[in-house]
Order: sequence, then structure tokens, then C-alpha cells
Amino acid sequence: MGYSTKERSVVDFCESKTESLSNWVRQVKNKSINAKTKRKRDLRIIAILSNSLLRAENELIMKQRERARRWAQMQVDLGLCNKEEEIARQQREKIDNLWKNDLSGLDSFFKELDNVKPVLVN
Repeated sequence: MGYSTKERSVVDFCESKTESLSNWVRQVKNKSINAKTKRKRDLRIIAILSNSLLRAENELIMKQRERARRWAQMQVDLGLCNKEEEIARQQREKIDNLWKNDLSGLDSFFKELDNVKPVLVN
């Protein structure tokens, strides 16, 4: 009688929240691209999508950095050797650089798209 629920650990819950935020960011990016490429653009919708996307990306980056910080703290608490800590730090820096490059590349790409003027044929 009743229903059964699947027990989920705290780690699964946190991962699913980050994953769902990541999926949401991807969907908003797609909507934003579609809104910007429409022949009749609605600037209000583009502004809302851009603002929402910026906030969500910042939140996602904060969550990822917090997770990396907690992982580093856990490594320190477990007493991992310095070599492993250095490798973990380098991996975090590499991931941060990839995110920065990816987001700044997208930002500059969208700015270039906004500056493109249509060719008028007489």
C-alpha cells in the first residue's frame, strides 16, 4: 500500500541540482540563440534571456568552485601527499581556464553577432 520512494544520498541530491542547472543553462543558451536569429527579434525577450543566462552561468561557476574547494579541503583532511594536491590544483586551474575561455568566447561571439548589420538589397 502506498508508494515507494528511491532513497538518495546528499551527494546525489547536490549532483542532480548542479546537473539540472547545467541543463537549464544549455536550454536557455539555445533559446537565446533562436531569439537572436529570428527575423523579427523581440529585444525584451533577448534581454531577459541574456540576463537569466548570465545569472545562471555565474551560479553554476560558483557551485563548481565550491565543489572544488570542498574537494580540496577533503583532500587536506585525508592527508593526501603534496604531489596529489598539486595535481588536483592544476586540474582545478585547467577547468577554471576552460570555463573562462568558453564563456568569454561565447560572450564575444554574441557581441559580434549583435554588431552585424544586414545587407539591404535595393
